[in-house]
Amino acid sequence: MFKNAPIAAALLGLALTTAPAFAAEKTKVRVEYTDLDLTTAEGQHTLERRLDIAARNACGMDQHTTGSRLPSPQARACYKQATARAQDVMATAIDNASEESRMGG
Repeated sequence: MFKNAPIAAALLGLALTTAPAFAAEKTKVRVEYTDLDLTTAEGQHTLERRLDIAARNACGMDQHTTGSRLPSPQARACYKQATARAQDVMATAIDNASEESRMGG
């Protein structure tokens, strides 16, 4: 398992602009994964699910504009950006876990 520094700071070390009420602020979200084996599909799926929940919370996807059931355009843009970044860094974490596993760590 890859147990070095935990994935942190708004989805793997990245600051996200939250929306809608906090459009000018940055939010940091800590996503732990030290309990996961990222060399398995189950561990990867669990991390992906945690990242998605963190992105939804950080970006205000569950906060709806009055008169609408939809998240704001800012929240949707934030979520799209956050999940794209999370996928990139998650791939790196998985690669690191695989490398550590091959090296017997």
